[in-house]
Amino acid sequence: MRKIRVFFFCFLLTMVLFGCSKNSTVSNELNMAIDGAPLSADPQMLYDMNTGVICKFFCATLYEYNNKKELVPGLAESYEVSDDGLTYTFHLKENLKWSDGRPLTAEDFVFGFKRFSDPNVGSNAVYLITDCCKLKNATEILAGEKPLSELGVYAPDNRTFIVELEEPCVYFTDLLTNCNFTPCNEEFYHSTGDKYGSSHDTVLSCGPYVMDRYEPLATQIHFVKNPYYYDSDSIKLSGVNIQVIANQQQALMCYEAGTIDIMQVKGELLELTEADPELNIYSGASLFFFFLNQNGSRPELLNKNIRMAISMSLDRKDICDNLLKAGNVPMTKIIPPGFYFEVDGSDYSSDMTMYDEYAAYDPDAALKYWKQGLSELGVSSITFELVFNSDKIAECEAYAAQMERALPGLKIELKGVPFKERSALRARGEYEIMLSNWYPDYSDPTSFMALYLSNATAKSYHNPEYDSVYDQTCSVEMTKNPAERNKLLHKLEDIIMEDAGTVPIYTTGNTYLIHSNVSGFQTPPTGTGVIITGIEKEVG
Repeated sequence: MRKIRVFFFCFLLTMVLFGCSKNSTVSNELNMAIDGAPLSADPQMLYDMNTGVICKFFCATLYEYNNKKELVPGLAESYEVSDDGLTYTFHLKENLKWSDGRPLTAEDFVFGFKRFSDPNVGSNAVYLITDCCKLKNATEILAGEKPLSELGVYAPDNRTFIVELEEPCVYFTDLLTNCNFTPCNEEFYHSTGDKYGSSHDTVLSCGPYVMDRYEPLATQIHFVKNPYYYDSDSIKLSGVNIQVIANQQQALMCYEAGTIDIMQVKGELLELTEADPELNIYSGASLFFFFLNQNGSRPELLNKNIRMAISMSLDRKDICDNLLKAGNVPMTKIIPPGFYFEVDGSDYSSDMTMYDEYAAYDPDAALKYWKQGLSELGVSSITFELVFNSDKIAECEAYAAQMERALPGLKIELKGVPFKERSALRARGEYEIMLSNWYPDYSDPTSFMALYLSNATAKSYHNPEYDSVYDQTCSVEMTKNPAERNKLLHKLEDIIMEDAGTVPIYTTGNTYLIHSNVSGFQTPPTGTGVIITGIEKEVG
């Protein structure tokens, strides 16, 4: 175990004595810390990461990721897709059951999808069915223009569930791993009145575990093994105890005290724990980057030389090594490593240096591009406003210092705002440069590439060629020819990186402290949440 600085230890020991729950006394239960209370236990309403974590314990979906990050059938046994790519027919496994023993049928998927699409339910994640894929009539239903009965889902029999799309979606089965697409039993749902998802007894489980203790904003959530889970024999833990510990220092001391088996490490504790042999770093899939607003309000950002100068003035490695610490990897491309794999199994982003000539730190090249851009614009100085989430102030001060040092005549004005305000500014296109981050919803490069379409929310990049190639990747012809589609995906990244249309900075790894007697933990390709079906805990 790591040696903790004495002054730090004395302060935190008090926290351990008063803040660490004794947790479960069952030796074969996993004790896991999360940093915030889930907003609910309603999977159709899932929008925040902590709700996503707990839903994975009691929800199952048609397709899932195993702990090798492979997409495999979940509640589905198989599926077929029509020649036009618009109709998916899923065949469910035999004898599926809910955690109370009642049969789980295709009608439960119909009701779950309809509830997710119901404007009266008001899920914040409906972009999954209007943008990430286009579920038939979902947009009109959410706008109140069509009845819910016209949603493109139906069940011809108990084991057959059919989904109709408006456009082909090559990554549709990947998208379905989101717990928003879990089934929902209509009879049980109505029996809860307006309390569904508000406590352990107002949800049914179709996943590996059953929730037997949960209240809104609870500090502890408990699960026991679900005997009716279709693959219950593969579940090695007898239960899971999740403890909400917002303070990272307190969580660390709970881990040291042995009341927590696993915790995610963030922020200032990364430096303290980076040499610990029990620190595990999993490839993440988030991308931190600069949106450069090229909608015309700042003509300076329409100048490619200015954009190139900004990108090449950033010493990403210095930021990752000395400020962000463990698990953060410099990026000069927009698709993180370990996120998507080619037909032959190779990593799409195996060559992390392929766009270095357009984006890697090179102060001499940055200065050359900067002077050329200033000359073309007929100015000697430029001031840009950098907008960011308020908690990123130290990081953005470092970016500003690097850019101003490398590019004489550049002034960066910092504007830290709350997340909601930053999102609103992005949606209205009211920013110049914005530090943003993206966590993909499905394991396909288009989850990142869609950010730069001309009609994307941020309105930052406009390139008809880029839009056209993107549309080709979504065509039914490409769904049947993945090798050719991958070539188009690479062409898309070529276009935007060679044009300096965006400034990738780094990707975040998932860093966890995991006691050595726990094995099989993994995170999904999207980097958010956990894959829990392979976890084992050795007991002495």
